[in-house]
Amino acid sequence: MRKFLHWVWSFLEVFIIVYVILITSFILCRNKYGYTQFGNYTFQNIDLIDERNIQNTKKGDLLIVKNSNDIHVGDLIYYYAAYNETYIIRSDYVTKIDSDDYSSLYTVHRGDDDITISSTRLLGKYANTYGTLGSVLQVLESRIGFLFLVLLPIMIVFIYQVYEFIVIIRYEKVEDIEDEEDSSSKQEEVKPVAKESKISTATVEKEETSSSVPEEKVEKNVDKFQFFQEEEPKKEESEEEIEIL
Repeated sequence: MRKFLHWVWSFLEVFIIVYVILITSFILCRNKYGYTQFGNYTFQNIDLIDERNIQNTKKGDLLIVKNSNDIHVGDLIYYYAAYNETYIIRSDYVTKIDSDDYSSLYTVHRGDDDITISSTRLLGKYANTYGTLGSVLQVLESRIGFLFLVLLPIMIVFIYQVYEFIVIIRYEKVEDIEDEEDSSSKQEEVKPVAKESKISTATVEKEETSSSVPEEKVEKNVDKFQFFQEEEPKKEESEEEIEIL
């Protein structure tokens, strides 16, 4: 069970890291018009203003437009339009194209007026919409959503990793202490044996030295002892002669 929970947590960590990187990329990868762009694809969350300006969409959709310059008369194109000091995305049908070697101008019909769009503001004509994903992405990109759904999970992962690191360090220290205690106990067991061996070697050396006394010295000592015994009667005789005199 513990291994299963560890596996689940590892999967959640990977999932959190991946989606945090993805959402952060959506926030950081902005083009000069303020929209998220990855390569040739532009992403837009459809709100009420976009719903009125972009055909075939509704609020909460995620619009993905592929950038392309292969435009013909009658194509539905997506382009940037100025709106209250910002830029919004609009879609209209092309009625006329004027082009040269450097740029192209596309004329679209909006309401009762004709509008000319330069190629620098053109997104493309190929687009896909995905329902409800725009609302989810909009919440994640908001300040509150980014705080609670992006920063908070990544902080939890970071704190858990720090906790695991501390646990590993403490476990290693405990193992080192146990190893030191085991080594010291082994040394204490070896010391008495060494002392006994020293004592035994000393006694053996003494016995060897005592047994290794040369026999000649022993015989000399015995002769001296006999000589002293023989001289004692002579002293007694000299004392008796002195008394008689």
